Amino acid sequence: MSNRISAILALLIAGAMFVAALLFMQSVHGASSALRAAAPVAVARQVPIDSTRCIASTVYMKSHHMQLLNQWRHDSVRKGNRAHVTSDGRRFDKSLNTCLGCHASNPMFCFMCHEYANVKPTCWNCHISPMEATR
Repeated sequence: MSNRISAILALLIAGAMFVAALLFMQSVHGASSALRAAAPVAVARQVPIDSTRCIASTVYMKSHHMQLLNQWRHDSVRKGNRAHVTSDGRRFDKSLNTCLGCHASNPMFCFMCHEYANVKPTCWNCHISPMEATR
């Protein structure tokens, strides 16, 4: 009888530890990625994008696009600064929609490079990827 009670207590303690770990991870990282992936935000073009030139050179964008997107997210969400002005005076909305305004025409655009580099961007936790939008 005491073996059964010990086993039940061990299962209860393990379950409680599992729930505590999940709650801790959510408090540290915000909502779980499963919740974010379940409710993606649609990427809709609100303003026509000037697709004649990118906001920066190809060489710069290949190596710094993630830092730029992270800075844009920080500026937009935390500071309310949604305008990006290039060195030549062109203005863009600090939004993933700005990038996808040109690059969504190729649904494999992001996927191919990220697959090659073996990285998993978190953009698609909230935004619908170009690959999903074409389905």
